Amino acid sequence: MDTVRRSNLQGSVSMQFGKFLGTNDYLKELKHREFMGASAELTVQTDGSQEWHKRFGRPYYGGGIVAFDFLKNSDMGRPFAIYGTFGGAIKETPTHSWNYNTSGGFAFNWTPFDQEKGYLNQTFGSSVSVYISFGANYKYYLSKHLDLGLGLNFTHFSNGALKLPNKGMNTFNSQLSLTYHFDERQFAPKDTLSVFDKYSTLDVNVFGGVRHSIFYGKDEGFSYDDVDLIDKFKGRYYENWGIETVYHRQVTYKSSLGLGIGLMYDEDYNHKFYQDENGKIQTTKRFQNDQLLLNIFPSYRLSISKFAIQIQPGFYLFKKPIDKRYDKTIFYQRIGFQYTIGKNLLIGIGLRSFIFHKADYIEWRLGYRIFNKKKSVINMNGMPEIEPQEVSTFYLKQKH
Repeated sequence: MDTVRRSNLQGSVSMQFGKFLGTNDYLKELKHREFMGASAELTVQTDGSQEWHKRFGRPYYGGGIVAFDFLKNSDMGRPFAIYGTFGGAIKETPTHSWNYNTSGGFAFNWTPFDQEKGYLNQTFGSSVSVYISFGANYKYYLSKHLDLGLGLNFTHFSNGALKLPNKGMNTFNSQLSLTYHFDERQFAPKDTLSVFDKYSTLDVNVFGGVRHSIFYGKDEGFSYDDVDLIDKFKGRYYENWGIETVYHRQVTYKSSLGLGIGLMYDEDYNHKFYQDENGKIQTTKRFQNDQLLLNIFPSYRLSISKFAIQIQPGFYLFKKPIDKRYDKTIFYQRIGFQYTIGKNLLIGIGLRSFIFHKADYIEWRLGYRIFNKKKSVINMNGMPEIEPQEVSTFYLKQKH
């Protein structure tokens, strides 16, 4: 992105006060759901010199760390999260601003569900989870270097089915923050936005992931008492991998719409659990030959310089229903994050889920942009903005 200058740096500290929601049976029974948090961030403030700065409210980006105390529910652990953050101004004046903020990373040090130790909180099956937060805040400018902020945030914790059970947790919290600008605060230039021409991209991606699967319910001829719960939650880990291609067409400066098609191998889909004659949990193949899944999906992409957020609801074509306990719906949902290295190399991560709230697995993605057909952007003087290496070619064409 931008070259980091000292004047672009800013540091923030904040305190959070909030509640987690009763989204599963264990959490619903808790009388007290309050928590506190403390965070510190180091970010880079963009200066408004590039087009995407203007489009996203002269945003900042960087990283931080946040630690949580669940007060009367300290048996959940002492989690902390390391994250990347991105935010910007919705409206700014010389004395204050209204802002949005987003963060994403990983949280550590949860106390996970453990049947053998008698810890039955099914919110987290592992000590590590994904951390995602969205919020808005008001900042009052105390001086040329110092901001006082007050905000509200929504946060989601989940491990993406890397280890079951994984009920996840949602929280709401208020936030009080203090931000220090290493140099005097800079305001965005009052330039008008440039006119742009629409462009198209075609990407090819490969992806892979691992999910944890467990035995559900009971088999015919057995009772629930015959199910060994410790053996059940040990489960089995299955691979998922595939290849897909997606075409996007830009519809606004920030947004693109597209359509994709993919082919994948889902090891979980090709296997299932059952109870043998002694009631012990076993696994077996569901089909004589492994089945691949063909899927098609519309796609929405929000582009922020070289970074992109993708939302892709999709459908598995020709999926065979065998056992309702293990057959997820043919309709799935995916949200992904992608970064472009150079002009063509793509790296990313995605979360695939079903029925909108159940995580299926986390995808680790690598891709290549086959083409990026983009016309020149028109600047405020009515002239195309072109890359330096294209200058001579452009002016040569103008003479003819």
